Amino acid sequence: MVIRSQRSEAEERLVGALRATFDASVMNFGAYNLLYAENLSGSLQQLQEGPELSALEAVASARHMLLGYRREPVEMVLCPVDLREALPRMEHTNHDDAVPRVPVPVNLTNLAGMATEGTLVRIALSAGTELNLDVQEVVEFRARPEVPLHQGRDVEDFYDFLDHFMNSVEQPP
Repeated sequence: MVIRSQRSEAEERLVGALRATFDASVMNFGAYNLLYAENLSGSLQQLQEGPELSALEAVASARHMLLGYRREPVEMVLCPVDLREALPRMEHTNHDDAVPRVPVPVNLTNLAGMATEGTLVRIALSAGTELNLDVQEVVEFRARPEVPLHQGRDVEDFYDFLDHFMNSVEQPP
């Protein structure tokens, strides 16, 4: 069966540009569902490079985030995205120039807690890092306001995944 998208051609190019960052950054990238979230805990509108930030610090401080998630094995991947680098890729179909980022996996070994309230997803990691992710069904980027990202189905699936994830955490080994 062929799944037909409700997205416009421009929105498909937006999704492709964002997905390219995730694909360049994550091994087995095809095994993950993906959506965009704004990290309200992040203070950096654009990513800073350099050895002074660990992968966890870079993720915690990034304002723009791609969330990859899969049910088997149960895992989430937090991948920062620099919109200055990603959004211009909408103009072409070859995304080989995507700049990889260092993602942070979230799984049963490093999750300290998780909670949801409305569109907010709070994730606490065992290293002491906490993220507050705003997960919206429709996202408008300042640099491309004419192309909103509709991710309502993805958000619904993500919340189902979070239930599955927490059930996995609560089950005894």
